[in-house]
Amino acid sequence: MIEVRFATKDDVETLVRLRRDFNDEWHPHTAAQQAGFADQFRRLLDQGLDTGEFVAVLGFVGAELASGAFLVIDDYPANCEIPHGRLATLIDVYTYPQYRRHGYGRQVVAAIIAKARELEVDAIDLLATKAGQGVYDQVGFEIRENVPMRLVLTTAI
Repeated sequence: MIEVRFATKDDVETLVRLRRDFNDEWHPHTAAQQAGFADQFRRLLDQGLDTGEFVAVLGFVGAELASGAFLVIDDYPANCEIPHGRLATLIDVYTYPQYRRHGYGRQVVAAIIAKARELEVDAIDLLATKAGQGVYDQVGFEIRENVPMRLVLTTAI
């Protein structure tokens, strides 16, 4: 059984570890790169957890971290599709290998969706991996017609 809760500033180092572990599995980087990423993430958490622009959900089995997910919320001019002008991006949904295939990721994502509704977020975007697509389908995400595009302004490290 998983216990799901929302992160606070007391959880910053746990969140940093979760993001590092996610990166180590999906996007390996050098120790120096990870240290730089961790410093930037701590700064983001320091501000975002206070303002509500960053929401993190943690799932524990006993005292051990099993799963987690992050939501970044942005404000835009409202329109008929986003009447509150609030869009979010779901990132870094991660379940540790020993806890996979138990529905823990789905429960963490469901909790973050419920929080987004409470915060009047109009829509949540994500870039899903093939491994995670089933979880997102189960909680209501759908493939949209719009093609994700990106203009890279910095050099990847």
